[in-house]
Amino acid sequence: MLGSEQLDLAVIVSAPVHHYKMTMLALQSGCHVLTEKPLGIDKERTLHMLKESVRVKRRAFVNFQWRWTPIRQRIKLMLQSKELGDIQHIKYTGSFSGYNMLANSYRGWESRTEEGGGFLFAVGSHMVDSLLWWMDEEITDVYGELRTQIPAYAGEAGLEVRDADDAFTLNGRFRSGASLLVDVFYPGVRGTGWMLEMYGSKGTLKMRDDQILECSFGGSFEPIEIEPFPPPANLEAPAIHYYNGFFQMVDAIYNSLTEHTTSASMPQFADGHKVQAVLDAIRLSSKTHSRILVDYGPYIDSEC
Repeated sequence: MLGSEQLDLAVIVSAPVHHYKMTMLALQSGCHVLTEKPLGIDKERTLHMLKESVRVKRRAFVNFQWRWTPIRQRIKLMLQSKELGDIQHIKYTGSFSGYNMLANSYRGWESRTEEGGGFLFAVGSHMVDSLLWWMDEEITDVYGELRTQIPAYAGEAGLEVRDADDAFTLNGRFRSGASLLVDVFYPGVRGTGWMLEMYGSKGTLKMRDDQILECSFGGSFEPIEIEPFPPPANLEAPAIHYYNGFFQMVDAIYNSLTEHTTSASMPQFADGHKVQAVLDAIRLSSKTHSRILVDYGPYIDSEC
């Protein structure tokens, strides 16, 4: 395809283990690139991908579409304007009703760590990107624990043994000293959904299920108005769940390529590399049972 067609943009949506090879080939063929999250399988390869995008002068984006939802954009504006004051602590948790699915079906590559499977990569990458973007500063150190609650499934095709995580916990710190606690548990019989809590020197913010945003500045929690971005009326699941952020991100990519504009919300390869460095540190921490300093390496800030 790359040899026979003149393409503007290649979209890489394979398993993470294949991102590096496919992305490098697309860049070297002259394409701009949108790569699915996480950007790669480890920070050594994501740094190489970033450097290559700069070398060939191609724009390179990562599918961190959560940034683009109106409620997350509102949080970003609140933090930029210091409405909550200096952030002291962030607690970001999620629990889900995934037991039946995990216990009664195959997971394929998503069950294998070596191929980029596991919920740290699947949803933790989104969470880490949101945190880095909201705070506009690096996470300096982490202590992480990855768990596989349902390590196998025996179906008609045989036994699937899993080593990828279906639950994870981490605590860490930002460069400013703000503390961080993240906990995700997928294999619940009945989960309770998402909850984000941000504690600042002026106020406290709560976001539930990416739908409800409330703040307290010492008194009761009051709802924060969010300007909606409604999907088309005839759109059905599962597309309707992704439309809100994804449409706006794709629209911004189009403007970036046609008008040579760059949105401050656009997740680029430098952002993807930073997230990968944090993910690598979490995995190393879980393996060694120790606190790990996040090594971002000589990443390159650029317009790509």
